[in-house]
Amino acid sequence: MTEPVVSLKTYTGIFLSLLCLTLATTLLAYLDLGVFNMVIAITIAVIKATLIVAFFMHAMYEFKLVHVILAGGVLWFLILVFLTLGDYLTRGWAK
Repeated sequence: MTEPVVSLKTYTGIFLSLLCLTLATTLLAYLDLGVFNMVIAITIAVIKATLIVAFFMHAMYEFKLVHVILAGGVLWFLILVFLTLGDYLTRGWAK
């Protein structure tokens, strides 16, 4: 199987994007936006993770089956998060 050929320009652009997003996350820690601090920080983290998986792990250039497996992993993670959140939010109901 041949490896995908990704240009140095693409790698440099993604690397600089990750650096900018890391700077944005750091600067966000100094702002007081209330609840939105966490929402924005998680959104930035998801964007960074997506860039890393898509380009540095070459998921963008894989077969469709790999995309289905990645989507299944994300779906399973979301199921676990929502079940944990549901348990946490309903703990006070039994009192």
